[in-house]
Amino acid sequence: MRRDARIVVAGFALCMLSVGLTRAAEIDGEAKARKGTVRCAGSNSLRLAGTEIQYASYNLRNLNSATPITIERLTVFAATGQVLFDSDTSGLPPFPNGVLGPSDNVLDPNQTANIDTTNFLPFLPENLRPIQVEFVWSAPQRALLLDVSFIRVARQRDPQTGQELQERSRSNGACRTISIEN
Repeated sequence: MRRDARIVVAGFALCMLSVGLTRAAEIDGEAKARKGTVRCAGSNSLRLAGTEIQYASYNLRNLNSATPITIERLTVFAATGQVLFDSDTSGLPPFPNGVLGPSDNVLDPNQTANIDTTNFLPFLPENLRPIQVEFVWSAPQRALLLDVSFIRVARQRDPQTGQELQERSRSNGACRTISIEN
């Protein structure tokens, strides 16, 4: 390869590298805060004469390797806007994997917690669903935002015993960070 071509290739590579570094810095800068609020959709209901249960499963992830995240509040709103659950009043519900719960609201670095609406909500009539679930969190310093994902699950159910049976469907829903404070 001629010397001029090598210089052009080297210049192009440096240019692309600097663009990549700039974009990473922008993303990293936008993805940190000391406090935030995340909202998700959801449901918790029986359908088809009690033979199907539909509920939401929420995964909370602390993507930070050195900074804990505190879940300050968990609030569930009905379709009508009324509050169905507020951890300010009752404390956090127990999370099945034991990472969060009534006596522990801190996600340590790299921890993940999961909770299903069936763990803490009654089955809701049509006029109260779908729901919105709000997670308010904080960190002792600027940290990567709390990552929350939502999965809608539908399972066959025995209406006599209440036992959950075969899964019928599963789909991901969107959770959205609606506010952050630096």
